[in-house]
Amino acid sequence: MQLFFYIRGTVQYCETFKVLAQAQFWQWKRIDTKTGKERMILVQGGLRPSVLGCYEYVFPEDCLPTVLAIMGVTSSGDIGVSREIRKYKFKLAVLRKIIGCKKIPKKIFKEAAKIPVSVVLSDSKRGLSHLKNLVSVHVIGIKKDEEGLMNEYHQELL
Repeated sequence: MQLFFYIRGTVQYCETFKVLAQAQFWQWKRIDTKTGKERMILVQGGLRPSVLGCYEYVFPEDCLPTVLAIMGVTSSGDIGVSREIRKYKFKLAVLRKIIGCKKIPKKIFKEAAKIPVSVVLSDSKRGLSHLKNLVSVHVIGIKKDEEGLMNEYHQELL
């Protein structure tokens, strides 16, 4: 899955956000074609620059609600600017058309709102926290990846 967005903030925090986004690992579901068993591995999220100065974040599709939660985008209202919402929605629609992505379904935002943004790993002094206080994230839309065979696994082709 690919999430397209803009980030806005001080240079220091934008750079920190990009580093932290790339340091996230996600569970990636794969099906072994020989045994038919589902396997989970960890895969690192990929951040790359995209068209018109936006960013594209690549991760497994099942992780979309969690990605939105740690970026602080837990409702469709987080995407727009309230005082100029009509103009902003139109601009987002144009950007989605240019990029070739789609709106995020509202049910995904509901799932994201239920996910805790910080966790403490049991029996450890380690924890993970959100990225949302660093920058403003302006989500444009999502694009699904194809599924197919890679080596002996059927998987999402990130």
